[in-house]
Amino acid sequence: MNLLHLEYFQEVATNEHVQKAGEKLHVSPSAVSAGIRALERELGVELFDRVGRNMRLNEAGRNFLPYVREAF
Repeated sequence: MNLLHLEYFQEVATNEHVQKAGEKLHVSPSAVSAGIRALERELGVELFDRVGRNMRLNEAGRNFLPYVREAF
């Protein structure tokens, strides 16, 4: 599991927007999206419901977020 992907996940979970997360982390929105998709593939579950450009945590994401926060 890549720590950058976890950081991307945490930031998008907070902002609910890939571009805002990318700006805060100083990476491109496409890098954030790719990192989250890689994390979801590795876990075998989607963590967000995608609504246009916004991303909202789904149940799996809400369950996973406390573990990520504890890791950081």
